[in-house]
Amino acid sequence: MYKHIIFDFGGVFLNLMGQHSGVPKQLSEVLSIPENDAEKLWKENKEKLLTGKESPKQFLDRVVRGVYFNTNMDEVHAKWEVSDRVKKDQINWQLVDYVEQLRKSGYQLHMLTDTIDLSRKNDPIVKEIDTHFQNVFKSYEEGIKKPDKNAFINALKKIKAEPKECVFVDDYESNVKAASELGITAVQFTTTEKLKEVFERLGIKVS
Repeated sequence: MYKHIIFDFGGVFLNLMGQHSGVPKQLSEVLSIPENDAEKLWKENKEKLLTGKESPKQFLDRVVRGVYFNTNMDEVHAKWEVSDRVKKDQINWQLVDYVEQLRKSGYQLHMLTDTIDLSRKNDPIVKEIDTHFQNVFKSYEEGIKKPDKNAFINALKKIKAEPKECVFVDDYESNVKAASELGITAVQFTTTEKLKEVFERLGIKVS
């Protein structure tokens, strides 16, 4: 019997909209560089930022200042904070409603998300969504990011749960695979309706 359901945030609750999305899209906009360049910049330099080993300002100073010499870092950081704010129409509110039904049905709900320490911790929409969860594990606070299995092990220890008691939902196949290898029932998210169908088959029901 499943007791705990662990959700990712970006790509599940938050519509990232497009191939170049999330942080790369933001960097493309605030630095006025092509999206492919921003994607490359992000992939090669994201690890420290996502695991809390450097702040967004330190990240910009390290990877941007040396390449874009005339860039005002304070101005770029301010623009980045603005672009990182979540808009209401980016949120899958149908899923938020379903999660609240699951919570009221007695399931323990948690979030495990790879994210950076920018502005979302004070974002009213994100804070509203966080209220539906008993725990929110953010990679930059925990110091570990998915698909590192230690990210899941850390969450399991903190919620005092066995893998067999948990279901994990994420849009990335690599994260789903890592969770599955630990014995967690893992589901790759596509749509809310399909998730409901999978949960029904797993015996997860709302009252």
